[in-house]
Amino acid sequence: MRPILAITAGLLVTAIVAAGVTLAVLRFQARTNTQQVNLRNGVTITEDSAIVQAAAKARPAVVSVITQHQPTIVRGSGYLATTDGYIVTNINVIAGASGMTVLIPGDSKPHDARLVDYDCQTGVAVIKIDKVSGLPTLAFADPNALVQGQVIVAVGGPVEGGAVTPGYVSAMHRVTSARDPVNLGRTVEFSDTIQTNAAIDGGTSGGPLLNVGSQVIGIAMDSSATRAGFGLNVADVQDDVQQILSSGQLVVPSLGATTTDVTSESATLSGLPAGSQVVFLDKAGPADSAGLKAGDVITQVDDVHLDAAHPLSLLLRSRFHANQRVTVTYSRGGTSTQAELTLSAQHPTCR
Repeated sequence: MRPILAITAGLLVTAIVAAGVTLAVLRFQARTNTQQVNLRNGVTITEDSAIVQAAAKARPAVVSVITQHQPTIVRGSGYLATTDGYIVTNINVIAGASGMTVLIPGDSKPHDARLVDYDCQTGVAVIKIDKVSGLPTLAFADPNALVQGQVIVAVGGPVEGGAVTPGYVSAMHRVTSARDPVNLGRTVEFSDTIQTNAAIDGGTSGGPLLNVGSQVIGIAMDSSATRAGFGLNVADVQDDVQQILSSGQLVVPSLGATTTDVTSESATLSGLPAGSQVVFLDKAGPADSAGLKAGDVITQVDDVHLDAAHPLSLLLRSRFHANQRVTVTYSRGGTSTQAELTLSAQHPTCR
C-alpha cells in the first residue's frame, strides 16, 4: 500500500503544480493581451471603453445632412466646426443637391442649409445653417499624430441613430477613386486618403473619423467596398476648412494643369517615375507658359519630392502660395528637366 500511496501522492503534486503553472500562464497572457489606451498621464482605460467614450462625446456635434435630388432624397452626415452653424462634410454628400436640410441631435427642428464652398481635389465641403448659437463642436486632431494601426471611430448623424463604427487605420497615403460629384457615371481620384477596415455607408459618409480623444482625424467617405472604407485626411482638408471659415471662399495655388498621381506601384508597372503626370494644361497657364506638355511627370517642386505622402495638389496647398516663384522638376522621355514658373491663384475646379 505504501508504494501505491507514494505514487498517488506524487501524481497529485504533479497535477497541482501543472495547474498552477497553467493558471499563471493564462494570467500572464491575459495581462499582456489586454488592449489599453492611455489618454493622459495617470488615466488608463480599456480600448472598448475608449471607443464608447469617444463616440458619446462627439455624437452631439454630428449632424445629418438630407439633400433633395429630384425625385429622390439622399442622406449623409457632417459635423459642427463652429458654434454658429458651420458644418464640415464631403462633396459627395452635397453634390447636385437642389436643397439641403440639417438635423441636429436633440433638436426636433429641421434647419435649411446653404453651401459655403468646397474643394473637388481634397473632397471637403463646408455648409452653413443660420440663426443658431452655442452648438457643440469638434476640433481637428494633430495631423502629424496619425499612425497606421491606431483605433478610429466613425460616427453618423441622428438619422442614422448616431451610428458608431469602430475600426483602425489599415493604410495611409492611399489614392482612392470615388463617384464624381459633378460628372455622373465617372469617378474622381482623391490623394493621400486614410484606408480603414470600418465600412462606411452613405448615411455615415461626411461624418467625422475620430481618434479616442474625440478629435477629428478624417472625414468619412462612402465606399463601394463591403469590408473597407476610407476617409479624407485631416492633414489635407484642415487648411481648406480654415480658409473657408475665415474668408468664405477657397483659393489655392495652381500650376494651371490637371494632373494624376503616379504612385510608386504604378510607376514600376508603367516605367514612369513616381510623381504627378500632366493630363491637361490650361492655355497660357503657368505650366503651359513654362514649356510643360501633357504626358510630362512632375517629380519635384523646389526641394520637395512628390510621393504618396506629398501628392502635387496637396503639396501646393500646404507648402506654397499663389504668386510664388517655384522650380518644377519634370521627366519627359526619360530625361529630367527643370522649369521656373509663378503659381497662379484659382478656385479648385471639378473636371
